[in-house]
Amino acid sequence: MSTDQQTIKTVTTSNSSFLSRSECNIMRGFAILFIIIDNITHLYSGVFMDSEFIYLSKSVKGFVNNLMHPDAMLPFNLISFYCPYGVMLFIFLSGYCLTLKYEKGNGRGTSCKAFIGNHYKKLFVMQLKGLALFLTVLFMFNPNEVIRNSIVLQFLLVGNLNPDWLCKPGPYWFFGMIMEMYVIYRLIIYNRKDWVAIALTVFSIGVMACFSPESATLNYLRVNCFLAILPFCMGVLAARHLKSNSFSLNKTGICLAWFVLAFVLLTATKFNFYSWLIMPVFVIVTAVTLVKLFSKVKFFDTVFGWLGAMSGVLFVVHPTVREFLIDRMNDYGLYYGMLLVYLLITFGLCLILKPAFTTNKNAN
Repeated sequence: MSTDQQTIKTVTTSNSSFLSRSECNIMRGFAILFIIIDNITHLYSGVFMDSEFIYLSKSVKGFVNNLMHPDAMLPFNLISFYCPYGVMLFIFLSGYCLTLKYEKGNGRGTSCKAFIGNHYKKLFVMQLKGLALFLTVLFMFNPNEVIRNSIVLQFLLVGNLNPDWLCKPGPYWFFGMIMEMYVIYRLIIYNRKDWVAIALTVFSIGVMACFSPESATLNYLRVNCFLAILPFCMGVLAARHLKSNSFSLNKTGICLAWFVLAFVLLTATKFNFYSWLIMPVFVIVTAVTLVKLFSKVKFFDTVFGWLGAMSGVLFVVHPTVREFLIDRMNDYGLYYGMLLVYLLITFGLCLILKPAFTTNKNAN
């Protein structure tokens, strides 16, 4: 995610760009807020884990039942139902910003070796710093915890390829997956016709549709690049063809109508396995319209823009805080209070550690 921040800063965006630099920042703010809240609340006792890697029909039915019979856990089930998709927003932005920089901007002409090497280095360094923090805290509070040999593969950003891989801490699966997408972009999508990205998207959806909704194979595919291909290619195509006034999203009333339609379709696609496979389309449209609406309000623009600027560090830091609070949250059952503690510690650590986790701004 830090690599996307650097890309956004180095891309020259004109007033006609589909998403301005500020709007990209707001979307990253949405994404990281969704991620850090969902990554703790979906582990609460009584919360139905949403379908991210496999399709859990029981969770959908459980959510509907909770909606029909509300209790104290309903707010957290709403979060679990609607907020696990911050990762998809980062993936979309990756495709969008890479295309602007390397196909239209000052990154044109970068060799394949330099492109892959630079992005690998940035992700490796960011993950290394996060793992150093995680392992330090782990050995302080739980020195008997067993670290599996697969963490070596995780260090090398190829742990996702191991079917028996146990990611520590859990959200760091993102690093290996997005590195796969960087390689796919440079080798397959970069500077090629649109039909290549479209064909790759259709292929990925078709392959996933061939497996059982709760199968280990589907889980393996989606922990790797198959989850990312659709939103990533949407970002590529948006950067290539869409402008700031596309679909009249610059008009508040029409943008609000698009938001309502996309949100309804997002909800509807979650009730069937096959429609769930194309749900990222409506996740992205919902997020884009929300960003366009929020960018018109100075308060939201400031708050989510700040979150977006901190998103790389927040992503790296929050799993360590989660790892050592989740058991206490479930033991005491003080979910709202402990959520507040979790957020305060996460943001506090982020502010303290930001200088150490900020990558070189002049890196390509």
